[in-house]
Amino acid sequence: MNQMKAQRVVVLWILITLGMLLHQFMGLHNLRFGVNVLKSGYDGVPDVEMIKRLTLYVLPLLYISVSLYVNHKVIRLLHLIASPFYLGFHTLHFIDEWGKMKDPVQWVLLTALVIMSALLVHSSWSWFRDENS
Repeated sequence: MNQMKAQRVVVLWILITLGMLLHQFMGLHNLRFGVNVLKSGYDGVPDVEMIKRLTLYVLPLLYISVSLYVNHKVIRLLHLIASPFYLGFHTLHFIDEWGKMKDPVQWVLLTALVIMSALLVHSSWSWFRDENS
């Protein structure tokens, strides 16, 4: 049963990462319509926003990689700590975008991300509490 819980957590991390990438990609589709995306004064050095996004995408990949090879209580605790952060982040982003979103695809993606993040919190908690490992 413990193996199934670990697999569930890994799959949810993969789905959340894909959802974040799709959300980012769909946010860029306005480029087709000639929207100006140039930042005034941008000097090509990675800014805080870029580093934040990279961190949000890379951390789940690290969680997944480590989980595939190590089944230790500390690893499960890291999942349990990280998953509520992602749930909070996606929920706050959804609330922030509530009145601004004009694209129904973004609504669907953000709703799915919030639901998958909630499932991840539940699955991480269940995996952490499992005494068989």
